[in-house]
This record gives sequence, structure tokens and C-alpha cells, in this order.
Amino acid sequence: MKKKLILLLVLMFQICFAVDISVNAPSKVQQGEIFTLEVYAKNVSNCGGFECDLYVSNNLKILNVTSYNVGADYNLTINKNSFAAIQYAFLTNPKNEDFKVGEFKIKALKSGNATIVVKAVASDSEGNAIKIPEKVINLKVESNQVNEEKKETGFSFNIVVVIFAIILVGILIYMIRK
Repeated sequence: MKKKLILLLVLMFQICFAVDISVNAPSKVQQGEIFTLEVYAKNVSNCGGFECDLYVSNNLKILNVTSYNVGADYNLTINKNSFAAIQYAFLTNPKNEDFKVGEFKIKALKSGNATIVVKAVASDSEGNAIKIPEKVINLKVESNQVNEEKKETGFSFNIVVVIFAIILVGILIYMIRK
């Protein structure tokens, strides 16, 4: 009975301190803005492999994926505009500390609500999968119509000034010829 209790406690301890991810991302951006999403691996212990997949809604586009030198024997990055991945394999030395998985540069294409889904999976040094809860980031992409209206207003003001200047020059030329 004591052995079962100890085994149960060991299993519970591993579950409580399972690998997890944290994500740093803005909650609101402007249309056309390029922003950075950072992913971190937390509570890492005896990690033999780690994969992080990122999916974005159709009003966002992944421009760049940056992985880091985290002591992995193998590292792969993939970028397909609406999907990206970073993979690490720790073959000779399992990872036993938290680390920054990577950065994703994303462009907000159209205004509206956007969603970013971060899915990750890890494995221990024996190759057993460690499930990590996915993170869903809801993002508001705001239209920059106010800025465009200001530009148009400023531009129309310049046209008025130009027309007024042409009229003045014409009057001056008319007066000089008289």
C-alpha cells in the first residue's frame, strides 16, 4: 500500500510540474502593424524534444520565425505564412531549465478580430510524449481609417493652397502685362 501511495505522489508531482508554455503578445494592434509574439517553455525537466506550432487567422501573416541557441542537437524552423513551427531535439543532454522557444514576427493585414493558436508538445529523454495545453490568443486589429482621413484632409488642404497660388500668379501676370 505504501508503494502505491509513493507512486501516486510521484505521478502527481510530475503532473503538477509538467512542461508548460507562456506567450507574450499584444492584445491590440493597428492594421498594417508588424508585432512580435514570444513563446517560452516553463517547468522544463528531462526534456528530450520540444515542438511549438503557431496558427494564425486569415487577417494575419507570419513574416519571420526566430529560434534560439538553447543547447539543442537539432533545430528546425518552418514558416508557411499562416502556419509556423519551431522544433528542438536534445539528444545528448536533456533540457532541464526553462528557455525561450522563439519569436514570431506577424503582420496585421486587415482590421477585425484575429486568433493565434499556439500548440506545443514535448517529450522526455525516453521519447514519451508530454502533452502541453494549447494557448489561444485573441487579438483586436484596429483599422487606421482615422489616420487615412487625416492624410486626405491634409492633402485636400494642400490642393486648395496650390489652386490659390496659381490664381494669385495668374492675377500678377495679368497685372504686369497691362
